[in-house]
Amino acid sequence: MLSLSNLPDSLRGLTLSSGKFQKLLGWSNRDVVFVDSLEAFLNSCNTFLKMKPNSFVGSKYIYLEAKDWVPACRAASQVDIKSNNAVRLFFEKNFVPVEFMHGKPVSGLFTGYYVPKINGSLTQTNEYSVPIYALPKDLIIVDLQQFSLDLPHKKLAGRVLGGKLVPFYTREEINNGAIVTDTPVIAWVNNEVDRLILETEGSGVIDLGNNQDLVVGFAGTNGGEYKSVASILIKNKIFREDDASMDNIKKFFDIYPLKLKEIINKNKSFVFFRKLPNDIVVGSQGVKLTPGYSMAVDRKWIPMGVPLWLTTSMYDKDLQEDKFFNRLMIAQDAGGSIKGIVRGDIYFGEGEQAKNTAVHIKNKGHYWLLLPIISGNQIGRE
Repeated sequence: MLSLSNLPDSLRGLTLSSGKFQKLLGWSNRDVVFVDSLEAFLNSCNTFLKMKPNSFVGSKYIYLEAKDWVPACRAASQVDIKSNNAVRLFFEKNFVPVEFMHGKPVSGLFTGYYVPKINGSLTQTNEYSVPIYALPKDLIIVDLQQFSLDLPHKKLAGRVLGGKLVPFYTREEINNGAIVTDTPVIAWVNNEVDRLILETEGSGVIDLGNNQDLVVGFAGTNGGEYKSVASILIKNKIFREDDASMDNIKKFFDIYPLKLKEIINKNKSFVFFRKLPNDIVVGSQGVKLTPGYSMAVDRKWIPMGVPLWLTTSMYDKDLQEDKFFNRLMIAQDAGGSIKGIVRGDIYFGEGEQAKNTAVHIKNKGHYWLLLPIISGNQIGRE
């Protein structure tokens, strides 16, 4: 068991506790597919193996260097990918399961996300007049981790004014034209809700017509405080929590367009995009995301690349009810709304099926972190 330091008072006593694989609910079930988990993990390995050995790749509370992953990554490349049992044994031999404990195992919320497809244009028209911005030329990103390892994954976004770094423009200021003269526009879409959908999901496909698609992905933010539009509408009693889907939100703004800017500008965060090469969607770790096996997490708690044994429930459209769900996910993405010790957002890919699966997930669950043996030994096996 490892006690965690520098915790807020509300989390005093939070620990990381190790266990045996036999304790992982559903781990030995025959219907669990580990092969796809390994393939997703190998994408993370490609990043770790290219880094300098002492590069910090942990979280605020879990210290890991790139070299800690090397033995497991080299072993992963030698596994018989056709044998599900061999892949399971690989994870058992090279990792130690640990879970967050706060008197009892910590549980949290799990949701899903997908790659939306919306209509757009490369040129501004009457129909497509809302810009999808690339990174502004005057946006300065300060990586605080370079100044102190006590601030992992902490970044400031700002601009220089009078020789000083000041906060970058808010969403409202951007919508009012603050960056219109000197910021590249990747594409134009029909309305601000479509742009918000892209921002919420972190990437998307813009249908340009004539069988032409443009894939865009997250490039950065203005550093503003993130508030989901759904939470704003729920707080104002416009929606209940169980019906605040993006489809319903879009219908609401179609009926009440004058309320759009007032509500949407309460979310001060604004996302900038970049064109993605080869139509490949990548996450915060900079690796290709694997539908159904990549998960967005809170980087404050979970290092990128860590396998996570997830126990939650999933909506079964045939049974029209939630069904027990176990899977080995890989932490490869993050998001503004993904905050918490145990919090995950499962990536489901592109298309209507991916969307229908993603929007039906909002369930409690739990995960075990699989840390490479070298770091797991610091905690110790039971």
